[in-house]
Amino acid sequence: MLRKMLIVFGILSLCAPIALAQTGEEDHHANEVIYDATVAPLVVPSSVDFVPDPSEDESGDGTGASKSADKVGVSTYFDVTENVKAGVLTPFYRFSPKFAMKAHVPLIWDMTRNFGGEDVSASGLGDVTLDGEYTRALSTPGTLLRFSASVKLPTGDDEKTVEDEFGTAWNMPLGTGTTDYVVKGQYAKSTPKKGMLFNLMYRKNSPVESVITTVETIKDTASNQIVASAFGRKRVSKSWWLHLGASVMKLGDGKRISEYSDGRDDFDYEANRAGTLMDIFPGISYALGQFNPFLGLRIPVSTSFDNEFRGDERDTAIIFQFSYRPDSLN
Repeated sequence: MLRKMLIVFGILSLCAPIALAQTGEEDHHANEVIYDATVAPLVVPSSVDFVPDPSEDESGDGTGASKSADKVGVSTYFDVTENVKAGVLTPFYRFSPKFAMKAHVPLIWDMTRNFGGEDVSASGLGDVTLDGEYTRALSTPGTLLRFSASVKLPTGDDEKTVEDEFGTAWNMPLGTGTTDYVVKGQYAKSTPKKGMLFNLMYRKNSPVESVITTVETIKDTASNQIVASAFGRKRVSKSWWLHLGASVMKLGDGKRISEYSDGRDDFDYEANRAGTLMDIFPGISYALGQFNPFLGLRIPVSTSFDNEFRGDERDTAIIFQFSYRPDSLN
């Protein structure tokens, strides 16, 4: 069995660079603004999100799994594409079986964009997101409902500029410069041999103000997002798990408002950014007690924008996660 798992692990490692090369042939700088450091770790679960093994539930009423949940720990999310290499560190603390707090701290190691044929790269801290989470154990052992509310803070440098080799400065923001909000609901169920997660998430973005002239200011609001996703894992040996997930993201149009200080009426119009994106997430993980590594892929299977002139090429991403859980509520 170990040999089979190593083969699968090797196939994932080999497929990732092949997929990256294929997506890069047609569009060297694919559209990578959707799965940012705020959305990605909220969509893709870590081992912490799966319910503890219900065989450990000695209560008989379904509450034992929640009581054996992790009290403190940290999980990570590393997302690597051809043009964006970023990681998110997520420390968490559970006050009780019902209430927990998380912080998602993103670090962008490399973000590359092309301006007039010139590659420009930037790196630094992104926008930090804080979560408050409520968990309710259901009567069926190993089954939970979770509800969370998140606020994204404008900690990333939204005015960052980088000069190319000719001395031209280009805008390379590491954050949105806005405070945005996310709400999420999750249904989780586990048995000793498999686990399932179903998520529904909504992200509300705030407008960014730009002064165009002495009398005109534009407020530009990025697309709000609705994401539905399902993830499952299956135990194939004592320590190895196979994972598969899928997500559908619906993007709103966004909005722009021109405001004038010279007495003219404000003018608002749709930003024409609506679209639908579908992705699948195969992966493999290994349970090492308190430490759980995961390797997988995010593979775009469909990209559709209402704006026909918007590029629809998206890179396959290599995903690496690990979770460290030194303490539980028991």
